[in-house]
Amino acid sequence: MGKTKNTNPYGVDYQLNQLNQIFWIKISLVLISAVFWTVWTVSVLAQSAPSSSLATQSPPQEPHQKKRESGQKFIDEVWHELETATFVTPTYEELGTLHEGYTFEELWEIAQTSNPSLRQKASLITAATAKHFQAGLYPNPILTYTGDSLFVHGDIGKHGLSISQQIVTSKKKKLDRAITSYDVEAARKQYTMECARLWNDLRIAHIEMLHAILIHKVDEFAQDLSRNLLHVALTLQQQGKSQSVDVLQFRTALNMADLIYKQMENNQLATWQRLVSIMGTPHLPYQPVRGSLIDHSPQRDWQTTWTQFQQTSPQLVLARLRTAQARTHLAREEAEQTSNIYATFSLARDIPGETTVPFVGVSVPLKIYNKNQGNILRARAEIAVTQREIERITLSLHKQLTTVFYNYNNACELIQVYEKSIIPDSFEALRQIGENYCKEKTTYLELYAHRQAVVNILIRYIDALKTKAVTSILIDGMLLEGTLN
Repeated sequence: MGKTKNTNPYGVDYQLNQLNQIFWIKISLVLISAVFWTVWTVSVLAQSAPSSSLATQSPPQEPHQKKRESGQKFIDEVWHELETATFVTPTYEELGTLHEGYTFEELWEIAQTSNPSLRQKASLITAATAKHFQAGLYPNPILTYTGDSLFVHGDIGKHGLSISQQIVTSKKKKLDRAITSYDVEAARKQYTMECARLWNDLRIAHIEMLHAILIHKVDEFAQDLSRNLLHVALTLQQQGKSQSVDVLQFRTALNMADLIYKQMENNQLATWQRLVSIMGTPHLPYQPVRGSLIDHSPQRDWQTTWTQFQQTSPQLVLARLRTAQARTHLAREEAEQTSNIYATFSLARDIPGETTVPFVGVSVPLKIYNKNQGNILRARAEIAVTQREIERITLSLHKQLTTVFYNYNNACELIQVYEKSIIPDSFEALRQIGENYCKEKTTYLELYAHRQAVVNILIRYIDALKTKAVTSILIDGMLLEGTLN
């Protein structure tokens, strides 16, 4: 009989068969697990690959996603500096205002006591007042002593005293005082005009000083940014990501920025020297000034301004005063046709005869040949001259005001356009170019070119602020300037 299979569950062969089956089951499970994890890993990597490429293209948002290179890190720092700089996305009040240094009121206090022109005009008032006082004084009487045959042959003859007085007729002294009163009034007007000239010149010099400092700050900002961009180009050139021509162009731009910065620094010092000259304190050491270029006053109307000029311009007021004086001077020359009277009273003593003889005399010049005709004609001509002078000054003011008002209107329109669209749009464009630059979608030169455009826009905006401020001062100050002329 053949052998039968041992099916005893407690036998050795049965247990061996069971162990073999368990072993192969475990091997199968391991292989299946390995295949499953391999497939899952491949699918996960395939899904994460696009997001990784997008993260590479966009500016790094989280430091742990990708380690930035040193050049890119410095570029980000420069861009952050650009975004947080004083002249990037500023408020217009900040852009046109300085907060350190002399105020205009402090400069005005010094100028009032130091400017020589102002003191000169004050002395002219004193001189005109003295002339007016002198013109009102009446002619002095004349005392005369006369003697005859004094101590001839030991005797005393006649001797006596006489007094004579000129009697002024036709109110000539009153007219003389009227003429000189116009000189006093004119001297006071000239002093007021000189105060206005000094105020206007000092205010304009203060505005120019603010402008010079603000432009210097803009150039300093441009210089620092040019230096940073050059450093970026050098860093990327070392990494083989930038061409040498980029470095040369950035270095040239930096040299130009350094030159402009130095020129604006010299301009700032020269502006200060002009300011202290107007004040009358040329040895005053340099100090910054504070104030604002922004003019908050409402925009002026041409017709209203010109009408006000015709009525209240100090130059026209002074010219009309001279015309009135010329008319008074004509009346004085016409009064000269009436002769003054010369009266004399004397007493003569005859010693030998022991008599006293009184004497009264009156003399009147006869206006036969000289009737003061020439002076009267001259006085009439002077009236015509002063009238033509009013017309000349009126036309001159109209011409000057037209030019100033043209610049004023242009500055107002420029400021409105710059604040409304040009500056915001330029900074938005700079921001977008900066983002593209960080994404390597644009070149350094494009970034630098638009950076330069923004700087130029800021400079032109500050220039427009200065122009509006200066022309406003001239319009409100009736075009009076040139205190040292």
